Amino acid sequence: MKTIGIVLLLLFFGLSTVENLECYEGHCRNSEYCKGEVTECPEGSSCMTISEKSGFNHTYYSMKKRCSMNLECNSSMYAYVNADVYYDLTYNCCDNNLCNNGTNIMTNITYEFNGPECPACVSYDTLELCKPVTNTVCRSKTDLCSYLVGMLEKPDGVETKFSVQGCMSNRSCNNDHSQVVGYNMKSISKYKCWLPKPKHQPKRKKKKIRGIMGYGTGN
Repeated sequence: MKTIGIVLLLLFFGLSTVENLECYEGHCRNSEYCKGEVTECPEGSSCMTISEKSGFNHTYYSMKKRCSMNLECNSSMYAYVNADVYYDLTYNCCDNNLCNNGTNIMTNITYEFNGPECPACVSYDTLELCKPVTNTVCRSKTDLCSYLVGMLEKPDGVETKFSVQGCMSNRSCNNDHSQVVGYNMKSISKYKCWLPKPKHQPKRKKKKIRGIMGYGTGN
């Protein structure tokens, strides 16, 4: 009887064992497709696809497949100088075996461009902070102004010094740029995000209010 009980317990625990999720893991720069190798994710993790679209006077698509682990699912971050210089990242998760397959899943997100105005410029082959030649209107009201100077390796493998000023999403400002998947940030010499001061609003003249039937503040 005791032997039967032990066997039943072993069968119960064997049947109740939950297998960890299997996901694709891989990193593909300057590519719209990335499959990777099959890996077993830790318990509680989802399959993640990080899709990136970036512009350095040329459009690049890059991807990374991985277990989500400590990264936030179904979120995004970006930086924006103008239509030619920017990056966008999306983090998408799914919970079925090998579900993070396929092509770059950057969506055609539209922005309201109702955020603050920030100084904007871009220079290459220099570690001097570029001088703004214009302002750019940020995509969202929660965006911050920023500048970044450093050395990077672009998705096509070309290394360059660069200097930019423009807008960053709040999440991007609070990130150390280690999550970007297309370009490799070799070094950062200057970096700052700040909330721009609101534009000066002219004071409105106060109108005198006459009282009713002679009673009030006006005469």
